[in-house]
Amino acid sequence: MNITRRSFVGSAACAGVPFFIGCGSACAAVPLRQPGPNGRINVGIIGCGVIAKGTNVPGFLKDPRCRVTVACDMVKEAPGYFYGAKKSNFGAEGLAVKDNSSRSDVCGSRVIKAAVDKHYGDTSCREVFDWREVVADPSIDAVCICTPDHWHVLIAIAAMRAGKHVFCQKPLTLNISEGKALVKVAKETGVKFQVGNQGRSASDKRIVEEIVLNRLLGDLKSVTVAIPGGDHWEGHGHSEARAPLPDWMSKEAWDLWQGPAEHWENNAFIPSIHEPTCWRWNRRYGGGMIPDFGAHEFDVVQRGMGLDRSGPVAVENMKTDLRKDNGVFTWAGKYDFEFVYGNGVRVHVRPVDKKSGFVRGVTFHCERGDVSTCKGAKRPKGLEKWREADLKDGDIKLYAPANGHWHEADFIDGIVENRAICSDAEIGHRTITCAHIANICEQLRTDRLDWDPVKETFTGKLAAEANAMAEVRHHNGWELKA
Repeated sequence: MNITRRSFVGSAACAGVPFFIGCGSACAAVPLRQPGPNGRINVGIIGCGVIAKGTNVPGFLKDPRCRVTVACDMVKEAPGYFYGAKKSNFGAEGLAVKDNSSRSDVCGSRVIKAAVDKHYGDTSCREVFDWREVVADPSIDAVCICTPDHWHVLIAIAAMRAGKHVFCQKPLTLNISEGKALVKVAKETGVKFQVGNQGRSASDKRIVEEIVLNRLLGDLKSVTVAIPGGDHWEGHGHSEARAPLPDWMSKEAWDLWQGPAEHWENNAFIPSIHEPTCWRWNRRYGGGMIPDFGAHEFDVVQRGMGLDRSGPVAVENMKTDLRKDNGVFTWAGKYDFEFVYGNGVRVHVRPVDKKSGFVRGVTFHCERGDVSTCKGAKRPKGLEKWREADLKDGDIKLYAPANGHWHEADFIDGIVENRAICSDAEIGHRTITCAHIANICEQLRTDRLDWDPVKETFTGKLAAEANAMAEVRHHNGWELKA
């Protein structure tokens, strides 16, 4: 992918740096960044929204082996809406409180810089508008990508080609072909790549998976997955009305935010899909709830079956409420379907329904009972006090971060110790491919699609149409060539 959307004039640190993404043999990868003499990893944050603010930045700040040196976003301060919590329709002038700090529901590069500077006790963290400057900066060893989904792969490939290690939030990709390209470049460059599926570092999920893998309840018979439904954030509205750019979004920022996504007529701003966190409801930017939460739960399913570098052979019995003319809200709010695996196991995916007893999580149905990651689930009889220490020689023991480390620290472990980490690019790609398969089945309005997890291609009925939908479609001069 050549960067051609906006002419890039970087700082002096960027001058003379060849900048091509995925140019294959025509462009040799930059040597991997390694810790300096003091062993510290310099981390650049790209995308300063609620995930960066509440999850990843705090994770990196806790680790003395790294230092956050850059906060990059095209917006300095903006509302930090999440899960429907829209408190007001304020402009930039309403984002700060009297002491010049930001309100708790506000995000942006200024907010992240303030948090970082407060932690380190200085003012050295830099604010950067354009992610390309971060990728080209030779002082940055690793990047953490917390942008909307439509930017993940383009930025990640650019960073890997520049020799930087990558921590990228989930859902990892916007479509299947992006994931294939990402995995290819990760292998070619040898970077440490961590997908921000924090649950993979959680011991409670890992123990459930080890119980299943070691057949402590006998053979696995089937699986139930419950993830949230919905086709818009409640509180943001279900309107398709266009509006002027908000005070906190400049025209230049708006163009860069959209990047490879196709523009609307007259470059329209549509609050219900363009306000913070609302982008997930339109296919130009996100994949709806199935990849958003399936990124967590499908990972549990695949690792619990020992198939986290493979996938299902079909999705079937697809039922959704997707309308033929669904306007800007392009994903179903209600769905019910099954993945079929080559070992015969069926995975039933359905929305959360607490009244009916379906809370978010994964339940493995085994010969001698169920074991679940759902909140409040009890261990089966006889395994109430089972621990990983009870595993015997020859049993399957899954990877666990060292020294009780969490996801960000595990990423730093991999860089410092040059070893494998918890959730690499291929694992993340395979997990989110499950969601893309389901979404394509939903979009084609068919009740079944067949999938070859080895060749990573659709087969059988509607294969041509499905494979075409699995291909990347970038716009505005941005393109991906791995």
